[in-house]
Amino acid sequence: MCNSISDEFLMEYADKVINLAISNVKEDGLPFAAIVVDQNGEIIGKGVNQVAKHLDCTAHAEIQAIREASGNEKTVSLKGMILIVSGEPCALCYMAIRMAEIMKVVIVSNRYEAEKHGFDYLWTYEYFNETLFNELDVVTLDNDRKLLPFQLAKHSLSDQD
Repeated sequence: MCNSISDEFLMEYADKVINLAISNVKEDGLPFAAIVVDQNGEIIGKGVNQVAKHLDCTAHAEIQAIREASGNEKTVSLKGMILIVSGEPCALCYMAIRMAEIMKVVIVSNRYEAEKHGFDYLWTYEYFNETLFNELDVVTLDNDRKLLPFQLAKHSLSDQD
């Protein structure tokens, strides 16, 4: 069952989400990526931030991954699934996570690390009901590559100036 998966499994999928985020940055995207993993450890949905590409303010990585997973599973409920993200979800995405009934979120880089690298969405939490957050099982991993997508994106943005 996904709620008791090993740290080794989580690190393997954290590396996958980091690689997905790096690929998105290399395609002029943002360093945000997400994957949804089912109870058998299979990836059933992936997403990257495509807000600029689709001109859609809701096309965040988490929402894109949830959309794909729901389509693949043919259900709006992703109960029992795990969402693994390169950067901590914003308040909008936390709400979508709850709406999809995902109860475990694995974070590779937290909101403060993202902010230090030029991706400040801390303001979104002003509108966030903390009781929703308290109902989630949120785990932050320590990964030596976790900031790489953010560093690459920051470097890429400074090259454009």
